[in-house]
Amino acid sequence: MGDDNPFRKLFSDLGVDGTGKFDADGVELDPETGKPFKMVVLGYERRGGDKVVTTVRDIPEARTEEFLDHIKKAFGTGGTVDDNGLLIVQGDRRAQLTRWFEKQEIKVRGQRD
Repeated sequence: MGDDNPFRKLFSDLGVDGTGKFDADGVELDPETGKPFKMVVLGYERRGGDKVVTTVRDIPEARTEEFLDHIKKAFGTGGTVDDNGLLIVQGDRRAQLTRWFEKQEIKVRGQRD
């Protein structure tokens, strides 16, 4: 969206930047790489004996906190982002996360069940 964007004032009035980059299909591009964000990888780990966590990787760094907040609210669970940008969600949430990401047209790889 260049400076000639007729919606720039509207975006500004709403408190929205309005400068996000999108591909021809309307998929938001990762601000760091300029590539479409279309896939995540799920993992499953046992930590400390009986504690289980689900991991999510390949989310753009600029959006990890946003996704974590949505996941925590949607599933009523705890979670965090580690130093490497890996989302760590408490419990075995692979099936739920798969459905949640796929509703947003984001493909899921890795351990889905």
